[in-house]
Amino acid sequence: MLLRLKAERRILNLSLIPRYISISKAVEDAIQIGRLKPGWVLTEEPLARHFNTSRTTIRKALSALHDANRITRFDGRGFLVGSDSSVNPHRGSIERALFDATSNGSVPRAVSNPDQILPVLREELIRALPFGPLQISEAKLTEQFSVSRSVVRDMLSQLRNSGIVQKNERSKWVLPVLTASDVRNHYQLRILLEPVALAESGPLLADAQIELALARLANLNGQKAEPSSEEISELENALHVRALAGCTNDHLLKTLQKSRLVLAINEMFRLILGRSPDGKRLIQEHLVIYEALARKDFRTACELLAIHLSGASERTSKRLQTLSVLQPPALPEYLSPGALTIN
Repeated sequence: MLLRLKAERRILNLSLIPRYISISKAVEDAIQIGRLKPGWVLTEEPLARHFNTSRTTIRKALSALHDANRITRFDGRGFLVGSDSSVNPHRGSIERALFDATSNGSVPRAVSNPDQILPVLREELIRALPFGPLQISEAKLTEQFSVSRSVVRDMLSQLRNSGIVQKNERSKWVLPVLTASDVRNHYQLRILLEPVALAESGPLLADAQIELALARLANLNGQKAEPSSEEISELENALHVRALAGCTNDHLLKTLQKSRLVLAINEMFRLILGRSPDGKRLIQEHLVIYEALARKDFRTACELLAIHLSGASERTSKRLQTLSVLQPPALPEYLSPGALTIN
């Protein structure tokens, strides 16, 4: 009984630790054991997505790490790991860096909070997407990531909101297969429906949100290097998800939610190449849309969005063809092949 009370007290004390401190500790641990090496670039957006928290919390965590001389500012966006600002910056997957892959071969284990698992799971599923259909085992997921069944279901539900996973006629989680025909059909829906959603949500967008998007796009457009896969993914989510969230037609938004699956094809393409082909073109297309929104010219913004989606449809179809000739990756144990009917 005494041991149980001590354990409960310890859990309570841990829950009282400010979120930014636990995040800074997780990052510091990764630095200390060498998963985050000197020169690694840390920026707010990927960390906020990784820890499923706000950028304000991440800003506090980075400030604490900077005060502890674990990271330093440099002539670029974000911070560099280490105290030497002259080392060559390295931009990589923060999800992989903040996981310990030493247990059970290459199986990642969380170093901090369960919400760190979601980005890694998402990346693994995206990499397997062109080689579906695949069934997802909840039981094996709980075993692989050492979490409860409820945590697994919550993660899969979040991925379902992104269109990455679905449920079949038996209410089993599946990773669907994407064909060239599927890509065309999904984009046809998006070309029809996203401008309708933007026509309603555009006037509700805060000026600050539009100005932030324009500033981010202008910054990326001014860089000589191609934008990173993380930066492009953030731009896509900002325009095609968050900017449309003000639409009150739930049926329309749910249809678009399923069609976001095609965004995963582009994300996988960027993951494999480590860069974003045609990133500059995408930035230009986004820029003119946001410029129209800033002028309150919502009709033009909707027309430009349809043009952007039409071009994206062609590019995505070509990328899917490229991915289809690749050798299938070694599948995690929680994925198994099979012909599956989707509801």
